[in-house]
Amino acid sequence: MISFREILRPFVTTIFLAVAPLVEADCDFSDFPKMWGMKLHSVIDNSQHNNRPMMVKGFTVDSEVDEVVDFYHRKWKGRFDDSTIGPWYQVSTLTASCMMTVQIASMDDSAQGRLVISNVPTADPGAEIGEGLIAPSDAVVVSDLLTQDGIKDGRLSLLASADSPSEVSAFYQSAMSAAGWLSDHSFAEGDARVLVFRKGLNVMNVLIMPTPQVTQILINEETVR
Repeated sequence: MISFREILRPFVTTIFLAVAPLVEADCDFSDFPKMWGMKLHSVIDNSQHNNRPMMVKGFTVDSEVDEVVDFYHRKWKGRFDDSTIGPWYQVSTLTASCMMTVQIASMDDSAQGRLVISNVPTADPGAEIGEGLIAPSDAVVVSDLLTQDGIKDGRLSLLASADSPSEVSAFYQSAMSAAGWLSDHSFAEGDARVLVFRKGLNVMNVLIMPTPQVTQILINEETVR
């Protein structure tokens, strides 16, 4: 039987990032300051987070976290903002072209992290986040991340609904069937539920999780073009 850990693995790579105000033009990693000795690797090359184009590179560097923070404070002197999100310490700046954020965490005697560029939204300013998602009528889309990797398109979306987990589960069983998806398997652990659907080579995992206030819905979709 598939475990919750296996179902959750695709979800733990979700990147929760601040969204910048509207700016004027695009920039790329040639514009991003980098410390000497920083080793970069690609994380996300072509994606949209809440309708905003985004690029992410991971890094490791043989420096302490404080040294990395000090480097970006110097580079962006007088125009940076510090924050924390989960394990990451963040330094952000808004340039004339885009928003840049460095996320830093400790790794033994060195540091690791991400360089994030958030560019101008390509969608119509009035476009709703999560357009095209199958969702309960009362659901609110909290986050919507679209990615492209070769012939595969990915979508990772977080929603909130006032319906109970059982009502949300029943909705997806019905709505996905009506949309031509087949139920591959499903199971529950406590009040949480996992639904897996397939349509040809396409796969959609729906994780339904109760909280004291709302029911959270995490949708991970992978489609082949």
